[in-house]
Amino acid sequence: MKTAIFIALLILANALYAQKLEKVWSTPAELKTPESVLYSDLYGVAFVSCMGEVHDTKNNDGYLAQINLKGEIVNPNWVGGLNDPKGMAIWDGKLYVADLNELVIIDIETACFDKKLLIPEAKFLNDVTVCENGMVFVSDMRDQRIYAYSNGEFKSWLYDAKLDYVNGLWAEGGKLYAGNNSVWEIDIKTKEIKELFSGAGGIDGLETIGKGNFIFSNWGGKIYVYDNGKVLNLIDFTEQKLNTADLDFLPEEKLVLVPTFFQNKVDAYQLVW
Repeated sequence: MKTAIFIALLILANALYAQKLEKVWSTPAELKTPESVLYSDLYGVAFVSCMGEVHDTKNNDGYLAQINLKGEIVNPNWVGGLNDPKGMAIWDGKLYVADLNELVIIDIETACFDKKLLIPEAKFLNDVTVCENGMVFVSDMRDQRIYAYSNGEFKSWLYDAKLDYVNGLWAEGGKLYAGNNSVWEIDIKTKEIKELFSGAGGIDGLETIGKGNFIFSNWGGKIYVYDNGKVLNLIDFTEQKLNTADLDFLPEEKLVLVPTFFQNKVDAYQLVW
């Protein structure tokens, strides 16, 4: 009897303290194909890249919106005139945005284009991240390649067969983490590449949650954490056909912001850890 009670309490404790996501809010479904979201403490808003109605073509119907942490769309068309904006990163007052075969640089204070850097041979620029010295990395999902922007030059930085369908990027501590079905740890100085973990199912958004652990999304509707060597599924919306695109994680609030692509909104979840 005592053993049965102990086991029941243990199961209850595991259920109570297991990692999970709890829904907090959704924006109105007024964002046209939101692909990526990026929150800035400095500016007090989250930037949302919206691909517009028509995809994979240069038709200037893509744009960037701004939302707040209450789920309100505070600026529905902050910057227009883009094509298919996807991943974003912020450095020194500039917002860097992957847009088909261009890296678009926007001055955040003025909401004006600073530069548009064209790579004619790029096939599908997707995610963007920046490291501690301001070097900007951009994944090319259809070319097994990562580009870099540094010292005024935007060019190919690493090409490797391991980077097949590379998408989600994260940089910190002299390392670049690149996600496809695995997460690859790349030494930024030497470009040495090694597999950190596998079985990720095709990473879209990739964010650190501290201590070498990550939270990441699959576009098809799954969100995972990598926790101390284990990959744990937090949400699976594949049967409902709800997308979970390039997410962002706010460590102080433990808030996960998820652009939902065809559902035209951003969802927010509390990470219970």
